[in-house]
Amino acid sequence: MKKNHLIVLLKLVNWPKKIIIISITLSILSSLINLVLPIITKTIIDDFSIDNIKWSWVVYLIVFFIVNSILSGVSFYMLKYIGDNAIYCIRSKMWNHVLGLPISYFDSNDSGQTISRLTDDIENMNSFISEKIPNLLSQIIIIIGSVTMLIVLDWKLTLAMLSIIPVTLFVILPIGNLTYKISLNLQNETANFIGFLNRVLTEIRLVKSYSAETKEFKNGERKLFELFNLNLKEAKIQAIVSPIVTGTMMLMLLIIIGYGGLRVSNGEISAGTFVAILFYLIQLITPIASLSSFYTDYKKTIGSTERLYEIYIMPQEAIYNSNIPINDVDSNLLIKNLSFSYDGKVNVLKNLNITIPENKTTAIVGPSGSGKSSLFYLIERMYEPQVGAIYYGGVSISDYGLKEWRNVIGYVMQESAMINGTIKENLMYGVDDVDDKKIIQYAKLANAYEFIKNFPDGFNTLVGERGIKLSGGQRQRIAIGRAFLRDPNLLLLDEATASLDSESEQLVQDALKKLMKSRTTIVIAHRLSTIKNADQIIFLDNGEITGIGLHQELLETHKKYALFVETQAINNL
Repeated sequence: MKKNHLIVLLKLVNWPKKIIIISITLSILSSLINLVLPIITKTIIDDFSIDNIKWSWVVYLIVFFIVNSILSGVSFYMLKYIGDNAIYCIRSKMWNHVLGLPISYFDSNDSGQTISRLTDDIENMNSFISEKIPNLLSQIIIIIGSVTMLIVLDWKLTLAMLSIIPVTLFVILPIGNLTYKISLNLQNETANFIGFLNRVLTEIRLVKSYSAETKEFKNGERKLFELFNLNLKEAKIQAIVSPIVTGTMMLMLLIIIGYGGLRVSNGEISAGTFVAILFYLIQLITPIASLSSFYTDYKKTIGSTERLYEIYIMPQEAIYNSNIPINDVDSNLLIKNLSFSYDGKVNVLKNLNITIPENKTTAIVGPSGSGKSSLFYLIERMYEPQVGAIYYGGVSISDYGLKEWRNVIGYVMQESAMINGTIKENLMYGVDDVDDKKIIQYAKLANAYEFIKNFPDGFNTLVGERGIKLSGGQRQRIAIGRAFLRDPNLLLLDEATASLDSESEQLVQDALKKLMKSRTTIVIAHRLSTIKNADQIIFLDNGEITGIGLHQELLETHKKYALFVETQAINNL
């Protein structure tokens, strides 16, 4: 049996049980008062005379109106709170789930589409969960109670009035299934459009550099037209449903006024009874209209939840807190019989066996596509190897808690990632609160303090999206400062100076030397200076180790390494 995605997601909610009980109780009381009011009105009208007005009934009516208004207001707020709380819980837990998904998910899914799932799809659930579901009980009570009272007051008139409802449902129910399909397509197209916007706007400099505005405008216009057509299809359905519901209500009213008026004139029912019947009919209009669209709204919500559910059932990274402490003693990094494939077919790393000595620098060199970055990803546990394992302190790194393991690693990339915030926020990213003295101290060690203090806002300077307001060298030095604040045991450097000018490179190199001191360092090396100074050099070629040794040793025994060094020497001139 296919799972109901909406129910699965609603199970994520921390329901406030006390508030639910109170709000349901108030809602029931309010509904019961609504059912009593027409009877009081009937009594007043039937017994009305100028000479003998029963003021007590008038007082009862006023008190009932006031109490009902208060109960309705409080109940509405509580029910809205319950619904909004449900949306908050779903959003919060889905966001937490997305953050825990493995890198492989983000490799194969557009980030803009994921954003759309967490915003638009959940927003489409909002009105159904925060309005439709909370009001469902009171609407059912009103409908059942009103119909019961109508039958008691005049069963013939009631049956005549209700005879048209089955015909209405016969038309509306098939439309609900069509709504589900259109809603699903609409959410997919919306997600695709947001993904498209995300891709274009994050690379807007590329777009403008290559004068691709016209091309991207046409691409966007095509996607917008698809959204336009789907919205029109949805509008057509509403254009069918709304007149049916309105027509049903009008027909009921005509039956009541026509047939009911005839029965009053014939003396079969009293004027008070006729007024009470009108009151009950008016009370029926809103809940019946709401319930008649409930099914179509439900199918639309199911369409929105389908993709959310697909994300929700995706397995997260193996995040857990291990009882195994990370061993700082004898903390060589051992890579044993390691093989890895992204697609499960072609191995990008093949049977690697490496010892990375602690507190030494190991350089990994080799042609592009040889698997250097993939090895870094495995050390960080962004992916898990299909064969073999990596050991640190004599323990497989997969046995450590994932968060604890990543906390011992400092990673400085070739293009340092920056969040759109201040310099201070970027320096402290991923670390707990640090006092300003330490931030200044590590900024100085990273050779970043001088340029930071020259900004008018200092450490509070906004860096822009992806750090665009900073130069490459400035971004790298902030990344090094971030690594200093992390104080890692294991340092991964993806040739952090490869794309810098000579002045920036020297400042970054000086900062890196301070950072690398007394740390186990693995560096993806292209610069000849980095290669020469390494305590160990590993040559990777097509995912295999073809040489391990010192610079001079490999220069004499490894032809491809000698050619690689010669090429780098020419490039560095």
